[in-house]
Amino acid sequence: MTEVLEKIKSIIKDSKTFALLSKKNSEDCRLLAKEALKSALSKNNLEVILLAEEVNFQKKWGDLLSETKESLSPRKTSIRIPKNQYKIKELSYEDGNEFLSLLVTTENKELDKNAIILEPVLPKADAVFCFFEPSEIETLREFAKEIEFPPKEKIIFLAENGTTFAEKITHIIKAIFPAALSLQSVSTLLFASLITETNNFIRPVSQEVLRFGSEILSLGADKELVKKIINEEKTISSAQLLGRALARTHIDETFGASWTFLSQKDLEKTRNSNSSSQFFYNIVKNLRENIPSGPISLLFWQAPSENIRRNSDFLPERLETEFPAKQANQNVFALAAAEEEKILLPLAAVLGMKLQSKYFISGPFDNFSEAELRFRNAFKEIFSIKI
Repeated sequence: MTEVLEKIKSIIKDSKTFALLSKKNSEDCRLLAKEALKSALSKNNLEVILLAEEVNFQKKWGDLLSETKESLSPRKTSIRIPKNQYKIKELSYEDGNEFLSLLVTTENKELDKNAIILEPVLPKADAVFCFFEPSEIETLREFAKEIEFPPKEKIIFLAENGTTFAEKITHIIKAIFPAALSLQSVSTLLFASLITETNNFIRPVSQEVLRFGSEILSLGADKELVKKIINEEKTISSAQLLGRALARTHIDETFGASWTFLSQKDLEKTRNSNSSSQFFYNIVKNLRENIPSGPISLLFWQAPSENIRRNSDFLPERLETEFPAKQANQNVFALAAAEEEKILLPLAAVLGMKLQSKYFISGPFDNFSEAELRFRNAFKEIFSIKI
């Protein structure tokens, strides 16, 4: 067992409550690996702090998550009454048809509602598993608003380093709860994570990865269920849209990027109405599998104004606050993606955008020309900085 696994084993043995955290719009392979770890912990009667999950992910993988799906972790609220003003004699409650009434009996005077303080009590984690990079300090700070963190030595990051997330979680489960790997729900989640990360073993994979896939199948992973879920996304409409995207793609050797443009008519004629960020990210992933793409892939598309207003997932968080008055007229967006987050960091920094896993979305722009010019100028700025 490696030193890292020994440390993780020690942390888990000394902990009872775990927080499993992932960024918004994380890739399915990370979320599926997180679900596998959550299932293994829960099966061993350990508490897992659950925050709001990705709606699109839950919808897509619902059949696979049915055995591990639970309600969100209980939330506590502190009701504070100033002792220097009120002499409390008794506390009780009445359970009515519509309301639960808390009864406070005081000896000196009636309570003034303005004197009472209601405060949420953050759930406390004994250990934290972060399914994102250690450099994501801002992401960690955001989660600190929802969870009381343990000391930093009990915060574990599952970063991208050449080993698949399914393998990482399998090593952890095997070291602590080996019996959990024989549960079909756990092995199937791990197999699904592996399949999505390697794109069904199309991407370059090592002999170790292939052996690992065989091992997970031998443990009872439901290959047919995973295949069924993935194939549900393979529609004639999506294939037709991919064909149009390929026809409208060119490689720019100067900046090491591929540029793809999709009009609103392309989406309408292929009957693709999905406007989530994950939908367009999947288009880029499929493009990268079919062309000799450079380090960065760019996708520009048009969206009706009503879609921009209706679908909050369509807009990056920054745009929701900075462009509310411009959304009605501007309807071109751009998505930049790469195999590794670090490749995108310089471009995101120049454009003032936050990464959403291995991609970010920028816009809205008035038209394709404006969007393309903005990115070309950003590339020029990056190259001038390198010189």
